[in-house]
Amino acid sequence: MTVIRIMGLADGRPCPVAGEFIASMDFEAHGGRGDLVTTPHFDRAMKFKDLGEAFSFWRASPANKPTREDGQPNRPLTAYTVTFN
Repeated sequence: MTVIRIMGLADGRPCPVAGEFIASMDFEAHGGRGDLVTTPHFDRAMKFKDLGEAFSFWRASPANKPTREDGQPNRPLTAYTVTFN
């Protein structure tokens, strides 16, 4: 099993959830910006069958807004640097 741990924001700004695990993510919420729920507890983290599944989840795009205004893929979770444990 694999979990995703947030290490920080990709742009280097302070991140209030750094060190926490992804508990859930609703990609469609907030007009495609997503609604992320984190937890400091490993046992409450989302579990993925393998690294590939976890990586695909991290790079997922919401169906209601698959691209950003600049035409690039909308991948809300890639705003974070993560580790896969």
